[in-house]
Amino acid sequence: MPYKIALLSKYPPLEGGIAAKTYWLARGLAKRGHSIHVVTHGVLAGQEYQIQGAESPPDTMPNLSVHRPLDEIPWHIPEDKEYALALLDTTLNVIREHNIQILDTGYLVPYGIVGHLAKLITGVRHIVRHGGSDLEKFLKKRVLGALIDEAIASADVVITEKGGEKLLGAIATNLVYQPAYVPDESVFRPHVTQQPRWRLATIGKINYHWEHKALNSIIDVMVQLAPQFECLIVGQGKGLADFQQSLSSKLSTTLKWSPFVPPWEMPHLLNQLNAIFVFESNLPHPVVSNLVLEAVCSGVGIITDQPDFVETYQDVITLNKNQVLVVSPTDSFSSAKMIKRWVQERASTESSSRQLLSFQEYLASNEKIYAAVLNQ
Repeated sequence: MPYKIALLSKYPPLEGGIAAKTYWLARGLAKRGHSIHVVTHGVLAGQEYQIQGAESPPDTMPNLSVHRPLDEIPWHIPEDKEYALALLDTTLNVIREHNIQILDTGYLVPYGIVGHLAKLITGVRHIVRHGGSDLEKFLKKRVLGALIDEAIASADVVITEKGGEKLLGAIATNLVYQPAYVPDESVFRPHVTQQPRWRLATIGKINYHWEHKALNSIIDVMVQLAPQFECLIVGQGKGLADFQQSLSSKLSTTLKWSPFVPPWEMPHLLNQLNAIFVFESNLPHPVVSNLVLEAVCSGVGIITDQPDFVETYQDVITLNKNQVLVVSPTDSFSSAKMIKRWVQERASTESSSRQLLSFQEYLASNEKIYAAVLNQ
């Protein structure tokens, strides 16, 4: 039975894992016949993290609509952009105009809170999802704690991944477990593309705290590899200028820089690469990266500084260990030698890594959750 669903979440042109996840989930559900309405920020929000030219995908779907609030809020004292209120107003209009049955929110702040208010006002069924950073930045540190507790406690369902019960179990009344992200393997698939040189990349946001991603260490390794490899830095953000300034003379090497690419171009980008760098040992909290899952599905190698990398992803994918290379972030010369040998030894980009849940099974699990919510 098709449902009328509103997804209130980050969405392109905003960059990031939640935005990409919402994009693919919306399309997957729409292809299965559901009426999908995405409610997201206006195009002026988060401009440092916007993908240029990605306001809308190249192809449209008749049962998938995107709704954005007006960017202009009349000037008032105290002056504020009122993004959350604008989102709430747009969400209420969408719920009423399109007879929405389920409001599925993709991140606690502001979407989960806005969804909670929309449920109180309209009575719509509300599903709460979260990322990793919102649990760490907000829930664990009790920032907006009273509001977040109310949103979680009154939600019809809270979707979390393994381990989420440690923070959510005392608040949520109806926890459901699901992988944070499952790539569409019909889109992210191995494809051997012949290139004149091997290609490596680091891809992602460049925030103020870019040191946590060991980007300087990645650049040091890239500089060692640059004569033989084509090395790309794909990213942007508030820390980009500071990061580039820290590199000084290294910028004169043959490294290539690129802004974000939209989700629908990511499969093509990954098919051009032999491997990506994933240095996350210094992150303040562990993450299961959407990009890593997409890269693994695409047969792309993973160069990491995490000795327990395979174990980190064991709940969502069975990794072929030949697809992962662990190097030292502090020894760029030795790391570069290991990478050269490893890339040469990898016979092809075909991967024996296997998702534990297919994309269609993931969509079906969401439909099962929607059905259960409507039957409560």
